[in-house]
Amino acid sequence: MGIWGRIIRISSAIAVMLIYLSVLWLGLTEEKRRSLTIVASPTENTDFVIVNVRVTSIDTAQGLLHGRIRLIPMGRFSIDKTTPSTDLTLLVNSVSGRQAVVFPQGERIVPVEFSTLLSGTQNKYPFDRYTTDIELVVTAPAKKKAEPLPQDFIEETADPLATTLIVGASDLDRSETIPLKENFIASITGVKFEGTVTQNDTYKLIQTSIAMRRANNVIAVSIIVMVIMFVLAISVVGMVLHVSASPGEMNLLPLSLCVTLIFGLPALRNIQPGVPAVGILSDSMSFIWAEMMVAISAIALAWTWIIRARENEKR
Repeated sequence: MGIWGRIIRISSAIAVMLIYLSVLWLGLTEEKRRSLTIVASPTENTDFVIVNVRVTSIDTAQGLLHGRIRLIPMGRFSIDKTTPSTDLTLLVNSVSGRQAVVFPQGERIVPVEFSTLLSGTQNKYPFDRYTTDIELVVTAPAKKKAEPLPQDFIEETADPLATTLIVGASDLDRSETIPLKENFIASITGVKFEGTVTQNDTYKLIQTSIAMRRANNVIAVSIIVMVIMFVLAISVVGMVLHVSASPGEMNLLPLSLCVTLIFGLPALRNIQPGVPAVGILSDSMSFIWAEMMVAISAIALAWTWIIRARENEKR
């Protein structure tokens, strides 16, 4: 039995160490699994504009994705990589700020901030998912008049509240749409990105469709916290039932533990990465029930003590 006990202890220590090293390795390599990098070059023309798009932050409460765009002209559109040889106009489906940004000829190109709307709800945290589209067009002056837009294109984007990029005839009048090469980067701690890039050949419009969800480590931490809160509450309920059923003088240690957990459970809940305000799905699964069990246990134990104290006084 001694040899087997030693083997079990050594095996347990090795298993714990392997689990620790595995979690550490997953944490070190987590960025590669959650990040998204797309390089889209649909044109072989040497005269084009490189569009570097980087996601800077997301705000799930307001339903916004914030990003930064930088243009790099190439070929006949460039004096150098920071200065265009002609006026360039960037059209983007931003919901805040300008949707049309002009970069004058001979002046240095500066990055542009933009925001797009997220489709999704944070109520399902940590299993919430979001989608959004980033649409871009870059034009330069030309001597030709714009061709009439197809009727189906106009009807599809006629809603003034739509998040799609509306390209009107005035945007294309005496302008040419420039072939684009997009470099898209999205890397935010706690968020996993997926996406695709498509291009409208008629208008050289590039659409980047992005899907987001919580990273695997965030989901794992959230589930562990929910389990801990529920197990703590059930354990306290068991202690209170045991003390209440025991005859004689009551042990008030469970009461102090209940009062501590009433204020401790909200702090434990808030260690979940990026957790929204109280009322989400995970609260209905764990936190609200845990708080109710602890609070009811504290009240029941307090009144049990009061009743027994009065009975002892009557004796």
